[in-house]
Amino acid sequence: MQDVCKIVVVSKVILTLYVLATSAALVALKWGGKSGAPIDSVDNKLAFNFNSYIITGIVFYGISFVLYTYLIAKYDLGYIVPLTTALVYVLIFTASYFIFDEVFTAFKIAGIVLIVSGLALLNVNK
Repeated sequence: MQDVCKIVVVSKVILTLYVLATSAALVALKWGGKSGAPIDSVDNKLAFNFNSYIITGIVFYGISFVLYTYLIAKYDLGYIVPLTTALVYVLIFTASYFIFDEVFTAFKIAGIVLIVSGLALLNVNK
């Protein structure tokens, strides 16, 4: 029984770390993109404009990729993909309001409610 509890705790920790890493990557990339696009074409040549925020975002995306690979290998895709996507959407929605002063519109709120409602419906039989 203890082994099962350890597996559940580890899985929840990995799920939480994945959601946080993905959200942190998106926030960092948004911040980094404020100074211009990270990749551009100048005189028909590829130009890179990487700043510390862009690099941080890339690192967090690398971490989230490894964690996501673990999660999709361990759980049903029909369960883990909607769950992680919904959690990331809700966290980014909240972060965009507090960090970037983005506006909550009725349509955005309705969209989040629909996402969370859909997640609840997917887990009715669980």
